[in-house]
Amino acid sequence: MMIEVHVTRQWNIPASQVWALVADFGDISWADGIDRVEVVGEGVGMARHIYMGDMPPIEEVLTSQNPEEMTFSYDIPRGIPMPLADYSANAKITALSPTRCQVDWYGRARPEGMTDDDATAMLQGTYDMLLGWIARRLGVTD
Repeated sequence: MMIEVHVTRQWNIPASQVWALVADFGDISWADGIDRVEVVGEGVGMARHIYMGDMPPIEEVLTSQNPEEMTFSYDIPRGIPMPLADYSANAKITALSPTRCQVDWYGRARPEGMTDDDATAMLQGTYDMLLGWIARRLGVTD
């Protein structure tokens, strides 16, 4: 069975600033704990291979991107560092005013060897951490 997770934040910062940070799929220098990232290709279909410690690389593939709507989606076909399969995610940045925005991050996956509730909590925690990194990089209070 698939689980679905949705995490949202509202920040006092223009949506364009958040989009400028996350739109470059190959650059996730704002995330903690990453040793290096290797990018293969460009645009939709590109992959980023994320190296962290002694773990095998995490491969994330950009599956869609719409700059006008400030949305993108990605899959992790190999190397997901959690007991999940069939992982996909998408994000949307929405301008609420010229100086305020909302960030929504959605994920779907199939738990392997753990309960749906535990998998949901793990993915929720991952997105909370991810949005915290973005907020810190942009200097906003999360």
